[in-house]
Amino acid sequence: MAVIVVIGAVLLWPAPDAGLVVYSGLDYGPTVAAAFTKETGIKVDIVRLSTGSLLARIASQGHHPAWDLAWFDGATAAMSLDQAGLLAHHLPAPTNLNATGKTMLSSQGAYIPTGMTLAGVFIYDPARLATPPTSWSDLTQPAYQGQVGMNDPSISGPTYPMLAGMLSNAGGWPQGQNYVEALKADGLHMFDKNDATLAALQSQAISLAIVQSSAAVYFAAAHPALKVIFPSPAFALPNVMVEAAGLKDRQRADAAKFMAFVMRPDIQKLRQTHGEADGDYWPITTDAPAPLPGLPGLGTLDTVTLDPARWGGLESAINSWFAKAMTDS
Repeated sequence: MAVIVVIGAVLLWPAPDAGLVVYSGLDYGPTVAAAFTKETGIKVDIVRLSTGSLLARIASQGHHPAWDLAWFDGATAAMSLDQAGLLAHHLPAPTNLNATGKTMLSSQGAYIPTGMTLAGVFIYDPARLATPPTSWSDLTQPAYQGQVGMNDPSISGPTYPMLAGMLSNAGGWPQGQNYVEALKADGLHMFDKNDATLAALQSQAISLAIVQSSAAVYFAAAHPALKVIFPSPAFALPNVMVEAAGLKDRQRADAAKFMAFVMRPDIQKLRQTHGEADGDYWPITTDAPAPLPGLPGLGTLDTVTLDPARWGGLESAINSWFAKAMTDS
């Protein structure tokens, strides 16, 4: 009888909370996770990856995910994962979204927006470029031949939305190919990621770099001789959180708690102050702290939000075409 009682007690004892595995492509991910665990007691294993590596790992795991939540820049990438059937739906939308934030919601709740950057801005060296471009069409002018560099969208995850924006602004797909091919003919340089592109700018291998706004603003703050131009139009790049399909109820409940936690005003401030470059984002809730210095008011910018479902579905085809276009002589 005693043995039966012991066995029954063991079987009925609540299972320990396994916690969450979060893939983070954002610098502030580990700090936020630590704060969440400290407050709630829910364990969070953070796997910090570049956005490109994060998306590649999720795709390679397919329907056998080793992750519960993923946090990265790019609604187009989220929709590409959703179209592959890898994401849960009906995620709890953040409360107190402002007008900009409401435009970033997924119709099926396949992701939640947690903030916003711009997919591509111009950071340049005034000592080498007296008259900077202010629009995408300016880049094809003779003054900028051989002076412009950008990231490789097949490696740098946030760069594909910028390329999609360039194509959209030049007439769509495939019509916008002519614009990108003109940039290639004018000597457009391509580097792996932000670090390499910005290093080329600093070494004067190029005079103007096209990178994500957070990277540009953060780099310019450390190198005051460089200046940032927010082009017209500028392409909105939400940072988003997604949930793996098929989580158990307890995991989904923990995930919902984490999603709400990251949007609290005090935690958004933590994201800004412990986010390195990724802290330079525009909050999208009405109760959030103000953006960090160096970011203009969104109302002063000409921003465009791309259809994430359409451009997410085209990502593989466009990246393949771009790789070929950039390597063909």
